[in-house]
Amino acid sequence: MDVYGQDPELALLRNIIACLNDRSMIDVGAEQGSLAHAMLAAGVQELHAFDPHHDNAEAIRTRFAGERRVTVHELAISDGDGTGELHISSRPDGSPLSFGHTLLEREDTDEVAWGQTVAVERRSLGSLLEAAEIPSHVGILKVDTEGHDLAVVQGMGTLEADVVMVEHWTELPNGLGRCPWTAQQMLDELASRGYTHFGFIVHRGEFVTLKWDDAEVEPGAMGNLIFFHERVVADMLGLILESASQLAEQAVRVGQMYMRAAVERLALVDELSEIAEARRQALELTTAKIKEKAAELELLRGPK
Repeated sequence: MDVYGQDPELALLRNIIACLNDRSMIDVGAEQGSLAHAMLAAGVQELHAFDPHHDNAEAIRTRFAGERRVTVHELAISDGDGTGELHISSRPDGSPLSFGHTLLEREDTDEVAWGQTVAVERRSLGSLLEAAEIPSHVGILKVDTEGHDLAVVQGMGTLEADVVMVEHWTELPNGLGRCPWTAQQMLDELASRGYTHFGFIVHRGEFVTLKWDDAEVEPGAMGNLIFFHERVVADMLGLILESASQLAEQAVRVGQMYMRAAVERLALVDELSEIAEARRQALELTTAKIKEKAAELELLRGPK
């Protein structure tokens, strides 16, 4: 199942939903429904999947045809209602991507280009709640809008969620560029809504760690901030500790693997160095013998 490298986040969310009284979920930026599929298998009883890209929305509808727990919304979630321009992502060669579409204007990079736009309908979660199109309370609100996450949160209105997950980075030179909002802006917005603590799953290549109440991340790394409302945070601490421990152990195993590989390479270098030294010594010995034989020949020839 392709969740775009977010397996640690998925594992934690699956454990979280099992511990919540409210097992409903809003998935903003559902793409083609891989994470939604896994969360339904984990026990989500009601899921609202949002994606403004028509092909993604159709893929979700097809995937969950007949699944009464799923409602698909072909909408761009923002901080207000209206129309917007969705910038369609592709590879630099023009081949399509199922992810990376955004309401934000982005500069093309070595990995992603945004050469096409389509008009989409913008709605806020608060507006949808007022229209009774989504529930007033959910267990998990997951947001992944390629940089528009703060606007989604600012448009929540009176929607309540026990857990809110948003994507975060500072600078991704080859991908999404600079994050348009700071971690402090997100912290301030959610703190005012009762989210007093958060975990941060950070991806640095093969190394993945979980930090607590620390949103610092260096350029090139990215991850997801997972906020816990004060009414559930005490119940979640055990899950956070378990997840942090598992990720730390995994990081150690990855580090040990690289260390063993480095040791093996070093041993190979030493072996090759020994072979080279032996060959050098043999060459010097051969050269000395050749010189010795040459001198003997010169003596046998006598004076010219």
